[in-house]
Amino acid sequence: MNEELIKTAHQVLELAQKAGSHQAGVKISRSRFIDVSIRDGEPDKASASTRQGLSLRLFIEGRFAVHSTSDLRPQGLAAFVADAAALTKALEPDPYRSLPDPTRYPVGPAPELGLYDPELAQAPAGYWADKAARMEALASKRAKDSGPQVVSVIGGAYGETAFGYLADTSGFQGTLEETGGFAGCSMVYMDQEQENKRRSGWWWEGSRQLGLLGERQTMQRIAGEAVRRGLAEMGAKPGPSGRYGLLVENQAARTLLGHLLGAMSGQSLHNKRSYLSGRLGEPIAAEILTLRDEPFLIGGMASRWFDAEGAASSPLVMIEGGALKRYYLNTYYSRQLGLAPTTASASNIVLKPSHAEDFSAMLAGLERGLAVTGFLGGNFNSTTGDFSLGVKGLWVEGGSVKHAVEGMNLAGNALELWRGLVKVGSDPYPFSATRAPSLLFDGVQLSGA
Repeated sequence: MNEELIKTAHQVLELAQKAGSHQAGVKISRSRFIDVSIRDGEPDKASASTRQGLSLRLFIEGRFAVHSTSDLRPQGLAAFVADAAALTKALEPDPYRSLPDPTRYPVGPAPELGLYDPELAQAPAGYWADKAARMEALASKRAKDSGPQVVSVIGGAYGETAFGYLADTSGFQGTLEETGGFAGCSMVYMDQEQENKRRSGWWWEGSRQLGLLGERQTMQRIAGEAVRRGLAEMGAKPGPSGRYGLLVENQAARTLLGHLLGAMSGQSLHNKRSYLSGRLGEPIAAEILTLRDEPFLIGGMASRWFDAEGAASSPLVMIEGGALKRYYLNTYYSRQLGLAPTTASASNIVLKPSHAEDFSAMLAGLERGLAVTGFLGGNFNSTTGDFSLGVKGLWVEGGSVKHAVEGMNLAGNALELWRGLVKVGSDPYPFSATRAPSLLFDGVQLSGA
């Protein structure tokens, strides 16, 4: 089946050249997913789907456009390419558009990145349904044994297999075959201390390999973590307003890193919507921050050997010693900005730890402040770096948790926040492409009681 997709991709490239495209690139993909959840012992959701699609980049007479279709029948593709070429010719010329320089393409065979597990790819729908049911039963027992009144419990499982092929008229060809699965649960408690408000706990874990998800100890750990998080929210109330230490748990720190990475993108820079514009080589964070882009992590959630336009992947130091070293620049944005290209987008993000401490150890060292376990909306202005974010978490005094927190906001500017970074933890979150560790900031403005 994958051979048929590859053959179709090259047929489309031939059609594009016949339609007048002096350069063209095509990406074709097929994926299958299964998503099942069980609520309180009864089916809540069960969906399965196979998706396929093709996107075509056309460069015609100095003009550029991207067109997509899910109709891969030969007669449908012929009409699709003809229409795409006609539409592209109607656009204004853009001299900065082209395929990457072929010297930037990868050389040699693809590295083994541990992204595909045949066992996971062949797992039937019944496997995921059974895992969701087992996850719900285990979580339900844990929740009911924990003490507070349980309103509802959900167990879930998700599996996906994907194949992608990228090729262009300059000779690049690359395939990426991936599998991934997740298992998790959530529960809702009644908080009798706070007028029967509802408190929720959740946890999910994922892997490229089916065997890691199927272990009973894995499911036990997931259920236990979800219960712990739900109980930790009991009696939540605002903490005091003022400037305090801010400890952000690893899974929540992905939000802050997402804002930082977004401001490093070529699109944000080109659109003049990045507070990091013109700051290459300058300190934008405390000296303890070193951030790397690592595309070759074995089993990484965003590992790859080429990027979205076919350029070879390579490890990149994006921030070193607090100084901004690179932006994320594809061929187009590098030309627009007059800078050397790097890569089209982020892969796996890794931060160098400054201390051998995890969230719990850093919390024990926090004299007074807020330990954030989640962000609840808010605003981030990528142009100025100003932000106001709703948070939940734990109020800490003398290294001990005093009460759960809700109804608080943190506000400030991203440059000031990152320059106030005082610790980078040694506990990277392993179930995401952004492998954020827990982060400790000094003197962040909090609004609460």
